[in-house]
Amino acid sequence: MTFARDISLFLDVCLIVAAVLAYLARPRIGGQLAKGLRLLLVGVMVLGLAHFIETVLFGVFYVLVDLNEVIHRLLIAAGFVFVIWGFVIMRRAFEA
Repeated sequence: MTFARDISLFLDVCLIVAAVLAYLARPRIGGQLAKGLRLLLVGVMVLGLAHFIETVLFGVFYVLVDLNEVIHRLLIAAGFVFVIWGFVIMRRAFEA
């Protein structure tokens, strides 16, 4: 691995750690708000993992660039689905 890839891998791990810390630091609320916040933070974790997986696929497995970019974008899209789904649940909890 090159120095730039090492730095990328380190930063990707930092993203994952930050997402896990955000999940652990979330307020302990109940009901639908808690469910929505949990889904939102799962989405944040998926976003962090997407970058880690992209770096690993480039640096370790030498996956083709185009395929790696498609995988990365699919994971990012999945992460945003969780984030949006979490916000929708939280909004419904406020409207109820």
